[in-house]
Amino acid sequence: MEKMRTGNSRNNVSGKSNKVTANGSNVIEAARTAVGYVRVSTDMQSVDGLSLDAQRHAIQSYCSMQGLRLIKICQDVESGGKATRPGLADALAVKADVVVVLKFDRVSRSLRHFCELYEEHFADGAKELVAIRESIRLDSALGRALVSILMVFAQMEREATGERTREAISHIRRCGYHFGKTPYGFKTVPADDNPRFRVMVEDEEEQKILMRIKSMMEDGYGISKIAAILNQDGMVPPQGKKWSNGLLYNLKLRKGWHVCRPVNARNHSDEEVKVQVRELRDCGTSYAAISRILNESGYVPYKGKRFTESGVRRLLDHTPESKLLTPRAFCESIIRRAEGTRPSYPVLARLLTDGKFVTPRGNTHWWPAQVQQLLNGVYDEHYRGAGAPT
Repeated sequence: MEKMRTGNSRNNVSGKSNKVTANGSNVIEAARTAVGYVRVSTDMQSVDGLSLDAQRHAIQSYCSMQGLRLIKICQDVESGGKATRPGLADALAVKADVVVVLKFDRVSRSLRHFCELYEEHFADGAKELVAIRESIRLDSALGRALVSILMVFAQMEREATGERTREAISHIRRCGYHFGKTPYGFKTVPADDNPRFRVMVEDEEEQKILMRIKSMMEDGYGISKIAAILNQDGMVPPQGKKWSNGLLYNLKLRKGWHVCRPVNARNHSDEEVKVQVRELRDCGTSYAAISRILNESGYVPYKGKRFTESGVRRLLDHTPESKLLTPRAFCESIIRRAEGTRPSYPVLARLLTDGKFVTPRGNTHWWPAQVQQLLNGVYDEHYRGAGAPT
């Protein structure tokens, strides 16, 4: 009886288990379900029996021997150090009792990522992770420690492989050979001294297309028009089926054909604009109103489409009056500069609001009644106590 209980423990991976009923009869439970996961770093990897087909065959054989009902096998062609993989996410999302892999490093080659996956999907015991080649159980502290050691070496192997790859690529390039993507306008041919490596030479047809593009740009053609002409003539682009604005723009930047020039061609100078701005300021016009007047009069800034309040300030290199004057001093200066009729309280309130002067209540919107009290000296003590200039 004790032996039977041991054989029927939950930790048995076998797909079927016997359940003893109250009358002593045995009932065979339904087969446990499994999902397989296979991974290779590149689509060329097939060493040490780690090809996708070899992993699938091993998983299918294991599930058949253990009586597990295999639902599906998910796959990835990704690096084991990459945390987000669609095949792995799909496998973990399947409602199955067991996740079967050939080796633990197929799940991840990062110790941190493996620990996060274990805590999220396997720590509660609802789902089991089985590695066919590594008979280590994760339901014990010793088993988890052994798997952690394996993950440390798997991560070390991944990092060492990356270092060797980078060193090999650097050596190839130092020897004058080409490695990597070939830029548009060139092609690669076997090297004369070592046919195993390749060198980069000009592609005559693509060079002709480049010269044509450069000529059209020098003639003032826009990118959209150039793309339309190339597509109409059936010219083959570096990627995709058609030439696009993005392709031509990136090509122009890489080739150094991008010429920085002023945004706007104008028939007036900044000095002429400054004269207009000073005249308007002498009349008490706010910077916001000046920007509107300049735009309506047809003046154009050096860059951008329209004048703004901050643009007018930069043009005059002028410190905002709200930082130099109190609201009362500002209103009195407007009144002094006004010719004829004195500005009304609503007009002064609008100018204070446009000038970003702060009211005694802490906001920047002024009401005519506040302006009247301001000029009557009601707020003098407030602004003097706030340390504002007088």
